[in-house]
Amino acid sequence: MIARSLRIAPLGTLSVLVVWTGWDVAHVSTPRWDTSLQAFFAISVALLALGETRWGVPLRQIGMLVLGLSYYAAHVVDLGVDVVRALVFLTLLIVQVEFRLLMERFAPLYERRMPREARRRISEALLRAAARLGATASLAVLVPIVTADLALAGLVPTTSIVTAVMFAVGLVAVVVLLALLPTLRRPKRA
Repeated sequence: MIARSLRIAPLGTLSVLVVWTGWDVAHVSTPRWDTSLQAFFAISVALLALGETRWGVPLRQIGMLVLGLSYYAAHVVDLGVDVVRALVFLTLLIVQVEFRLLMERFAPLYERRMPREARRRISEALLRAAARLGATASLAVLVPIVTADLALAGLVPTTSIVTAVMFAVGLVAVVVLLALLPTLRRPKRA
């Protein structure tokens, strides 16, 4: 059950990203850009499909990059930029990549026979990784929104570049801390 869920999660998030991008690209009405963006979208889907073959990772990575560029280009040139949707899309891109890594790392382990204690340790590691991913994804969307709300409320000066840089540094620090959390723990000594 867990192995199957781990294998389905990356495909599910990728499907959402492809449908979302395809929908937005299809609604571009600016001449020249509509055809160009549809071509970029088609190229990204082809690269993602080829990325599942034996050539694998480089084509899949380029496909994800082109998919993201197609989405953001559609919004910049014609559809308008909605910051919250842009953050959610970017976060979903990152989550898709992380799901893929979790699948590659943990799914083969759950398909093997192993002692109960080993399976418990693997389940705990997967749970910690999923919790980090959920916390990081939530913070990636919520922190910029809260920052913007604080700026609009006048609690934080918006005219200062130093303020913007400090908020960016704070966000990066939180994400890096969450990513490095497993390596900061010391192993228990017996």
